[in-house]
Amino acid sequence: MKYYKYLLLVTTVFILAILSACSSNNSASSPKQDSDSKERYKFGVVLMTLNSEYWKIVMSGAKDAAKELGVDVQFFGPPEESQYDQQNKMVEDLVTSGADAIIVAPSQAEAILPALSTATQKDIPVILADADAKFENKVSFIGTENFKAGKLGGEFASKQLNLKNGDKVAIIRGQLGSKTHDDRTNGFKQALNDKNINFIIQDAQSDRLKAVNVMENILTANSDIKAVFATSDEMALGASKALENKKKTEIPILGFDGTPNGLDALKNGKLTAEIAQKPYQIGYSAVEAAYKTKQGKKVEKRIDTGASVITEKNVKEEIEKINGYLGK
Repeated sequence: MKYYKYLLLVTTVFILAILSACSSNNSASSPKQDSDSKERYKFGVVLMTLNSEYWKIVMSGAKDAAKELGVDVQFFGPPEESQYDQQNKMVEDLVTSGADAIIVAPSQAEAILPALSTATQKDIPVILADADAKFENKVSFIGTENFKAGKLGGEFASKQLNLKNGDKVAIIRGQLGSKTHDDRTNGFKQALNDKNINFIIQDAQSDRLKAVNVMENILTANSDIKAVFATSDEMALGASKALENKKKTEIPILGFDGTPNGLDALKNGKLTAEIAQKPYQIGYSAVEAAYKTKQGKKVEKRIDTGASVITEKNVKEEIEKINGYLGK
């Protein structure tokens, strides 16, 4: 009898030991489960518009970064880049909804400031992408150094287009007051300072159809234009159409952005060169900066994503790279 009591006692102790071990294992795994169940960061990305190829590439980079980092991103933008009042309202709505961070590509640097200030009042980090603004509380500006990139275009024109003193050069630019287009225009002009060029500058609001009309009007008044510089691809393509309409296709056109449509036009001889930005990297780096900020990590105040000149010699390579970003 004593033997059976002893056997029962040993068995009970053994079972209790197993249960205790199981309890310890469950306790150790629970922190991981809690970590996995934490709510993901939600970032709002407000672009100048969602309609152009350029901004679609920016979105592609942002989506890839969000996927890699495990965050959620939502994209917003007005139908046209000139509708900055709608853009400002989108930023305000994101502040109200409680976004964890807001990434903005401001259409109008001055007009966006009140909306950005509302984000700061709610302790929401603000990252400016592609276009900068004089907003002291921004975490970082990420994008092309537009003045330097515009200067690249001017240097190409100076060396490759055989421009002479007094020649007329048309600049088809984005909306007046946009720092992005101001910088591109001024950089281009500075590179040609030594040639005493007569610049004819018109605003086409980054719209292709408007650029057709603007370019045709310039040609009507100035049939001796020697070159065209457009501060976005959409306007470069519009200018190209206008030159076709006026049978002036011998006039060289320099585009700016490096979008698939712009690069295809370059490959087909409709553009002479492209100042290519890195929109994929802008989108990717902006989301990465927002994430690092939320994690309490340091982010550089200025991140230059660079630009390069694309010609017929390297356009195929650039097209392959862009198609890869867009999953084509």
